[in-house]
Amino acid sequence: MRLQQNPLFRKEIAPWYDSDTTCLIMIGFLLILFLFSITGISEAYEKIEYHKYVWVPGILAILSGGIIISMSIRLIKRYYKRRAKERGSL
Repeated sequence: MRLQQNPLFRKEIAPWYDSDTTCLIMIGFLLILFLFSITGISEAYEKIEYHKYVWVPGILAILSGGIIISMSIRLIKRYYKRRAKERGSL
């Protein structure tokens, strides 16, 4: 069966977990997690016994920072795409 060439709904439906609001809420939570992990790194460096456990908050900081950057880039691309579409329709 072939795909329909002229579909009824042309607008792409974004899943709820990829909406702008959800992305902003996630960035907020991840920013809190990032600050928590930076605090954990500084606390782990204060005591010599805990130096070998710095990798745990370090991994947390790297992962949360990477996701923050990724989601921010996604939101910025969406914003500029939306602005270009609005300017094109005017």
